[in-house]
Amino acid sequence: MNKKLLCIILSLLLLLVGCARKEQKVPLEDIGMVGTMAFDYIDDKQMKLTVAIPQYSPEAQKNTQIFSVATDLVSNGIVEIEKLSDKKIVFNQLRVVLVNEEFARKGQVRKVIQHLYRNAEVGNKVLIAIAKDNAETILKGDYPDKPNINFYINDLLEPSINTAFNPNTNVHDFIYTISNPVIDTILPYIEKLDDKLEIKGVAIFKGSHMHELIKPEEALIIQALQGRKNLAPLHLDLHEGHGEEKLMIDLIESTVNIQSNKDIESPKITINLNIKGTLSEYKGAREYELKTAESISHLEKDVNKQLKEDITKFLDKLKTMDVDPSGLSEKFRMYYHGKWTTKKTRELIRKLNTEVHVKTSIISTGTLK
Repeated sequence: MNKKLLCIILSLLLLLVGCARKEQKVPLEDIGMVGTMAFDYIDDKQMKLTVAIPQYSPEAQKNTQIFSVATDLVSNGIVEIEKLSDKKIVFNQLRVVLVNEEFARKGQVRKVIQHLYRNAEVGNKVLIAIAKDNAETILKGDYPDKPNINFYINDLLEPSINTAFNPNTNVHDFIYTISNPVIDTILPYIEKLDDKLEIKGVAIFKGSHMHELIKPEEALIIQALQGRKNLAPLHLDLHEGHGEEKLMIDLIESTVNIQSNKDIESPKITINLNIKGTLSEYKGAREYELKTAESISHLEKDVNKQLKEDITKFLDKLKTMDVDPSGLSEKFRMYYHGKWTTKKTRELIRKLNTEVHVKTSIISTGTLK
């Protein structure tokens, strides 16, 4: 082997040794994999960052470590937490981001979510929720029958038939809606009640700020207008001349058709909503009559009337708030020539006329009580 070739081989070996040192992996026991992050408002310059890190060592006395720091930037907060935990903090296992209500109403959510969205370690399916009062308290709470707070919150926010009103907003959904001029962002709103967590409603954003909190049954209307095919069980109070009536329709399948008149100066939309499901429970004067096709047909007409009234009332409420969480203004934007802005959406929603038609099909009465 000549001297020139030998020098080249030695040089390559030195380079490979250098690269190997740079790519040295951090031992697993020295990595802290964040499962949940929480942000609480302190003031306009600072926030409190809290992280929950699962502990997999059998010698650990607690299965989750919680660290909180006050910081001005997310990155600075992570550095401070690494000093406290003595571990390398990574986000590959991040599942949920909580922000407290004050933080959301101050319009600071967008900034931190954008920071996480740009982080290659953070997946797009990370769920986001608003916490009443204090998000740190939720992570540090004691839940006797839920040994791991990370799994508990993640399971609570995942889609299920009983919480179908929950928008299950992830990082990707948030960035899409917060930057889209034809729709306003919605996020689930959770509250700590003693040793339990509960989804109490849905927070509607106006621009980058949390604007209003709506009830689950109102959020269900948003889901229906957005075209969700399977809805959560629907509870209705009827006032159609039969005294006080309460009923529950379960296993709902819905289809919706929305047509606009394409006129942004005098906007009008016609909504045709078809739902079908099982009447799982009824309480009222007709309790012993709902055994014939005719009596069910009368009940369906009363349900149609009540739903039409509820949906129209809710759409009027959205008009007073100048928000469009269902994206109705898209039915006008698609026919508009020019740049559509958030200002146009606000103007359109304020003067929007709506015509609602509901057709209900009760396919069975289940086992009525």
